[in-house]
Amino acid sequence: MYFSRLSIITGACLLIIASLLAVGCSDEDKPTAPTVHYTWEPLGMGMNAMISALTVYDGKLIAGGIFDTAGGVGVNSIAAWDGSSWSPLGLGTNYYPYALAVYDNNLIAGGTFKTAGGQTVNRIAAWDGSSRAAFETGMDRPVYALTVYGDKLIAGGTFHTAGGVEANHIAAWDGSAWARLKIGVDDEVDALTVYDNRLIAGGWFTTAGGLSANNVAAWNGWNWASLGAGVNAAIHALTVYDGKLIAGWGTSTGGGVNSWNGSSWTVLGPGMNHTVRALTVYNNTLIAGGAFTTIGGDSTKYIAAWDGSTWTSLGTGFKSPVLTFTVYGDKLIAGGWLDSAGIVSVNNIAVWDYR
Repeated sequence: MYFSRLSIITGACLLIIASLLAVGCSDEDKPTAPTVHYTWEPLGMGMNAMISALTVYDGKLIAGGIFDTAGGVGVNSIAAWDGSSWSPLGLGTNYYPYALAVYDNNLIAGGTFKTAGGQTVNRIAAWDGSSRAAFETGMDRPVYALTVYGDKLIAGGTFHTAGGVEANHIAAWDGSAWARLKIGVDDEVDALTVYDNRLIAGGWFTTAGGLSANNVAAWNGWNWASLGAGVNAAIHALTVYDGKLIAGWGTSTGGGVNSWNGSSWTVLGPGMNHTVRALTVYNNTLIAGGAFTTIGGDSTKYIAAWDGSTWTSLGTGFKSPVLTFTVYGDKLIAGGWLDSAGIVSVNNIAVWDYR
């Protein structure tokens, strides 16, 4: 009888323990993965002045602007970030670059500078990772935009000549010489991209190749063409999102983002209270930056994200204008006059990262 009762008590205890263990391992009590929280963070010590251009070259993030130090190191307007620290490049310029691009395995800088690494270059220069080079005689006035179309480097700006050739604000480099794109455009080119196998130029011009263009036009390699009625404001940024051409623009009274689907223009959401200066695509989302602080009356603090139907703020935003974007690895990088993001000091460059 004793062993029988002992067996019953032992069995009961085992059942109680098992039930307690089952309760302790319920789905509600299982450890959960930490919530991913995105926030703006600095990149090292940042720069001591404005950043106007960003790109990625040789596995490094490249920044250009009017700064002369990056991470406390002297850099002369161009610097490279390797993931942990900033360093100078031999391409350093005597004034600041407005545009950066990669062409034929070279880093290309264009802007208002006349020397790079002590060499006369006249507003455009190349860096192959170890040495710098000029493009013939360069341009007679500033370069504001660069892109690659087919096998050519395209430069846009306020210049009238490129390599001594009449170019009228836009020119193509084939690896050995500059050439004009027909008669060019009649005024400033601020933005370039490629859409639907055509080169797209945006800026502040009324004609392209002699045709009415209204600040935006397409080049197919032989001729210019207008894109519908164009955009009734200066275009400062271009990109491609969701199969459409996207243009960021601004006037003295406001700004906005327009979308071209191949046949017509559409305004994306309500307008901004100031100019859109930069566009990019990150994680399938369109990102806009500029001098605006509201969209449709809602606060956005110089940066906003478009999910296909609505603009939303991106974290705390910034306390001063965003001028340029790039994507480095899986991170969104913003540059401009960015003293801080919320209460975090970023010193003109910030990364949208997660914790």
